[in-house]
Amino acid sequence: MAISPALLDFLRSVQAGFLPELAAISRYTETNGPDGVVRDWQTVAADVPCRISSRTTSASEGVGGDAQVRNVGDWRLWLPAMTDVTVRDRIVVAGRTFEVERVEGESYETAGALSCTEVT
Repeated sequence: MAISPALLDFLRSVQAGFLPELAAISRYTETNGPDGVVRDWQTVAADVPCRISSRTTSASEGVGGDAQVRNVGDWRLWLPAMTDVTVRDRIVVAGRTFEVERVEGESYETAGALSCTEVT
């Protein structure tokens, strides 16, 4: 059974009511300079509504941004549906920085779910 676009829009508006925080999203970049590779995160979006949830189940293993297997998913962050977020992006919420380990996609997405690790 398919969900109509009108119903999906309604469900997304309901979900938006449960995103009480504002976040800034930064994307990892590498630039070759005269002194070698410069690694940095550049802000790609600001004032993005979000919600932070601690994981109540155990974390799973996955390959992180550094290509090493480690526990992922200490935190779950929720953003509006279809927000442009990728693995290794950093999300800053109220002075806390989270690195995205996994972007969880689904059909009829009403909010984007991210598995993250807090880095500061």
